[in-house]
Amino acid sequence: MKTDQITTCYKQIGVLGDGTCEALENYVHCRNCPVFEAAGRQLLEKEPPQEYIDEQTLQLTIEESPDTAGTVALAVFRIGEEWLALDVTVMVEVTEPREIHRVPHRSNRRFLGMVNIRGELQLCLSLGDLLGINTKEEPKNMAEYTTSARFLVTEHTGERWVFSVDEVAGIQRIGLDQLTDVPSTVANSPSSFSKAVFTWQHNSVGVLDCDRLFESLQGSIQ
Repeated sequence: MKTDQITTCYKQIGVLGDGTCEALENYVHCRNCPVFEAAGRQLLEKEPPQEYIDEQTLQLTIEESPDTAGTVALAVFRIGEEWLALDVTVMVEVTEPREIHRVPHRSNRRFLGMVNIRGELQLCLSLGDLLGINTKEEPKNMAEYTTSARFLVTEHTGERWVFSVDEVAGIQRIGLDQLTDVPSTVANSPSSFSKAVFTWQHNSVGVLDCDRLFESLQGSIQ
């Protein structure tokens, strides 16, 4: 049986499909079937994408470098035309976009719904809406995401959050002397959550205040 057939038969003729698979008579549920088990084993043994390997290699290089005194490691990403950064201490992983499962009577422009990250449903929110960034409406299906779009999986005070962003530039080590105060005209804006800014590749990057950001996110879903 071909790989694509192995990994999708449970959705076509199995318990998530039309239930016509003859093996169901013996195994009752796809999870008891050796074909389903083989598919799971293939996924676990699958080589990770090269970009994931490169990202993890970069992360290890940054953490083990002896010349990191006086610097801070930041995850740099883009939403719309705005470049932003988060401290790497809140970063869990970067993934390709996943299907967002809307929550009836709860999902809106800010709280998008739930996404499956490694078998666990996590809250998915629009960071652009919270920050007041003028971006187009969140994609309604997977086909609408651009090739550079990514999901950021973050964790703060034991809570996990997933953000949809338009591009991720990776982990950047920035000197503390490169960080400057946020201009007062921006700092006084209710939509601003930046605590500092720096210049990277001719772009002005806002460093988000994690405490303020995640506190506001918590209030968004209550």
